[in-house]
Amino acid sequence: MECPAGAPAQKRSSRAFLASALFPAAVLALAGCGRHGRAQAVDPGAWLFDSYQPSAWEQEWRKGEESGERHNLECEFLAKPEDVKRSVQLLRAVRGLVLRGAPVPAGTINLFSRMVYKRCVGPDLKDTGERRVQLIEPLVGILRDPLTICPRPPRVQDEDYMAFDSGEGPVQSKRHLLIGPAAPWSDTPGDPDSWHIGGFTPWMTDPAGRGDCARPQTFLVDMGASLYDEWNGDPASASTSWFVDRFKRQRQAFDWIVAFEVDKHTPEEIYRHVPDDVLPHYIYFNRGVEKSPIGRWNPWRILEGMGVTPRDYVVAKLDIDVPDIEDAIIEQVLDDPKVASVVDEMFFEQHVNVRAMWAGWGQDTTLTMLDSYKLFGALRAKGIRMHSWP
Repeated sequence: MECPAGAPAQKRSSRAFLASALFPAAVLALAGCGRHGRAQAVDPGAWLFDSYQPSAWEQEWRKGEESGERHNLECEFLAKPEDVKRSVQLLRAVRGLVLRGAPVPAGTINLFSRMVYKRCVGPDLKDTGERRVQLIEPLVGILRDPLTICPRPPRVQDEDYMAFDSGEGPVQSKRHLLIGPAAPWSDTPGDPDSWHIGGFTPWMTDPAGRGDCARPQTFLVDMGASLYDEWNGDPASASTSWFVDRFKRQRQAFDWIVAFEVDKHTPEEIYRHVPDDVLPHYIYFNRGVEKSPIGRWNPWRILEGMGVTPRDYVVAKLDIDVPDIEDAIIEQVLDDPKVASVVDEMFFEQHVNVRAMWAGWGQDTTLTMLDSYKLFGALRAKGIRMHSWP
């Protein structure tokens, strides 16, 4: 099959160099097109989501929340020696992966939960039986950095406890978040030497659009964006700049950044710290998101209007501190297959009634940590790399 001569490209980027630098021929071949727009003679197949496998550590925590054993005792359990050891190992591994691209230590691999993909080929996408595993941070504790918020465990050294990079700090720690481009993957996960980083992008596979030769695009949707590199003057609470920096370290840039912020700011405040190379790709709506699926400011409706497809890579962050709207936005991801098919990686701060967060979240909601475990697990089971935002 050949792309029609002169056919208009449905999705183009002003950064044409990204097509070769960040999306090599192997990625385009996965989508069904070669570098020059010709279908591959041999069908490379498509890696489709198969299942979510929580780690033993995550299962241990979820069972403790389900039984009530750990309800409002999360800090006490996180302070136990075994959990302190695992927390330190996890954070060291994630920081190494995200900040430096360092190999994951063999002894920590089993701490991570797993997104499992299956290889399918042919027009009917027949399952070949091949499986590929990609790591994701486990859901443990209060679904935040396991060393912060709770009292500092006495056995944790400064080099681990205070190891924060730009855009984060003890209260707004994001060092536990394993973003997709930095996540190790393996076809033989039982072999500790078989793990690779990079070169596997299952979020850009769309079996329904395998004849589309346009390059996939990357979107960041930041709901509750504040300003580019701060919130209330605090750079440790940054979100947009944190994403841009962490993905840039993986040689991944965003074609479009769609930011929503309800607090009013002047144009000078909005744009003064946005880097020159980011500005052409930065869309800032100085208003809140709308929960109605057909509402003008509904984020998923806006993405649809921008022509997003399942082959694009959509990263979404939701933290607006308005549960009524947040719940509706999340429910649309859960209940609408069209929305779920385009959201690949999502970050959400869900406020629940848990003692460790009473000072920040209060006790007004009937939701508990168990509700968060269920929600995040359900979204991961749909193939979405779901993360808990601080």
